[in-house]
Amino acid sequence: MASTLTRALLFVGIFSVVLASSHLLTHDAKPAEVLRPKPSTLDVSGHTGALLSGIQDWFASFATLADMPKEERLRLIKEENEWKNSLVMWLFPSSIRERIPHFWQTWCRCYLLCAAVYFLVGAIWSYYIYFCFGDKLFTPETIPAFKDVAEQIRVSNIAMPLYSMLPTLTEYAAEKGWTRAYPRVENVGLPAYVLYFFLYMASVEFGVYWMHRGLHEIKWAYRLLHYDHHKYNKEHTLSPFAGLAFNPIDGILQAVPYTWTLFYCPMHFLTHEILLFATGVWTANIHDCLHGQVWPVMGAGYHTIHHTTYKHNYGHYFVFMDWLMGTMHTPEQYEAEKVAAAKSRHSASVAASGGSKKQL
Repeated sequence: MASTLTRALLFVGIFSVVLASSHLLTHDAKPAEVLRPKPSTLDVSGHTGALLSGIQDWFASFATLADMPKEERLRLIKEENEWKNSLVMWLFPSSIRERIPHFWQTWCRCYLLCAAVYFLVGAIWSYYIYFCFGDKLFTPETIPAFKDVAEQIRVSNIAMPLYSMLPTLTEYAAEKGWTRAYPRVENVGLPAYVLYFFLYMASVEFGVYWMHRGLHEIKWAYRLLHYDHHKYNKEHTLSPFAGLAFNPIDGILQAVPYTWTLFYCPMHFLTHEILLFATGVWTANIHDCLHGQVWPVMGAGYHTIHHTTYKHNYGHYFVFMDWLMGTMHTPEQYEAEKVAAAKSRHSASVAASGGSKKQL
């Protein structure tokens, strides 16, 4: 455990240094009412100072909207959120729509889109893998029964209204200016957008890993929260519809790193929301029990092992955190262990039958 803690602290330290360096390189060292390119205040000279200044100027050349005032940025974020609401709220009569506050319109949109992603992706995925290619991808005993799928849908339906509060509250925080979110790529420039994207995802991967692992290792958290999802602990009980079948507090805790990272890492807000909703597609994928063999993706082959051993493969999209923390177990290792166990059982059975014959 001490080794794991050391690795975690090392990751946090490296991440902090890289994040601080990225702020320096992109002229974003401090939150400000106006984020505009400004000359470096570092006391440097010679080639190092010229190099730093050149890098800063290069990043600044892409940030054509860096001098956009904070009020304008917040106005654009709210306008964008209102536009997203309109994609769903047209379903309601205008007389009703006008009476619903913006906050609850946002919740309604998040809930309906969450349900749409869940049922559409789950249905299409299940039809494809079970009905179209089930005879090629599965043996009959590994296809989930209808009662298991129905149970997963029931649990997910109970949880989705609360799941939808997380993006709703995140949008509220962004609209108030409490986060480092920005509305246009040009506010920081494309190179800085890419840099911050990777930093954001590194933080999310780290946060999801430890949140998930904590829900296993803290016994009361597993018993009260995470057990609801791990009822599905065999291949024939897992399906794409298990992806959102969590206790709602459990599901929110595993998604909250997407939100808390916004408070210290600049991130394009629409990209953040696309990534958050993409987890609805991802969770369907990793519960179909099909090993895609796409390194370094933490696909269904890895996640199926997690559901059967309970102590491996806690990661989100990629294998890096499990590799770093010593909890990675590959599908190839798992299959080799199953073969070895089968051979051991066979040898024991042969030995037992041989002993019985000698006694006769």
